[in-house]
Amino acid sequence: MRRFMVRAHDGEIEAEARRLLTALDVDDVEVIRDETVAEAWLDDLEARRTIYGLAEIREYLERLIQG
Repeated sequence: MRRFMVRAHDGEIEAEARRLLTALDVDDVEVIRDETVAEAWLDDLEARRTIYGLAEIREYLERLIQG
């Protein structure tokens, strides 16, 4: 099971999320399209936490990577 799941509202947001994950070298993630979310959600399955919005997702992942 992967640690992260990203839910993206549409194809454009999905592509942006994939670019973000690639730039941060995050590979333990599944990206799915989910029209029920407003923009994007990140589910951190290990921490049992959900982060809302691409900017907030970027900040959260950067903090995790920096340790």
